[in-house]
Amino acid sequence: YVKNFGFGEKTGIELETEGNGNIVSLLRKSIRPVEAATATFGQGITVTSLQMITAYGAIANGGILMKPYLVSGIVSPDGEKQITQPKQVRRVISEKAAVLLSGMMVNVVDGGHAIRAGVKGYYVAGKTGTAQVADKEKRGYGDRTIHTFVGFAPVEDPKFVILVKLDDPKDVLFGASSAAPLFGEIAEFILNYYQVPKER
Repeated sequence: YVKNFGFGEKTGIELETEGNGNIVSLLRKSIRPVEAATATFGQGITVTSLQMITAYGAIANGGILMKPYLVSGIVSPDGEKQITQPKQVRRVISEKAAVLLSGMMVNVVDGGHAIRAGVKGYYVAGKTGTAQVADKEKRGYGDRTIHTFVGFAPVEDPKFVILVKLDDPKDVLFGASSAAPLFGEIAEFILNYYQVPKER
């Protein structure tokens, strides 16, 4: 599943400097149990923000991974238009699995620790993340953290995926208290700006 979701490889977006991320430890034939366990909460691997957004987009899109792009179209000086068409990459999970995952992530927002990511009138699906930053000098993990919240809305007919990432925020311990509220504010603005009908 990790490779199917596009982790460990470039998405192919129109950026020369796009990174691959690193999931090598997960692909070894003889992965150690400790590596498998710590990878479940993000240690020993790296993924790009774009890879994470694309993976969440696949869940929002019923299990279909789409190729991301920056330019929606080009208009030449003579008025000729070249429109970028959405491109499916592959099915990564079944539609049923995508619905189940979406429901789990709605529970994270509706009744879990990310309640501040919610937007009144909408089902929002998402997940917090609090990652320890490796300390190269100590060869372990220090006090620095990265807080994230990734989610999409509205769940029944998703219009956007947002990733909020805060590098080493101060006076806050977890992404639920830092990144999740910012996500909620941004999501509310977008839903109102585009006049997306309420779901509930």
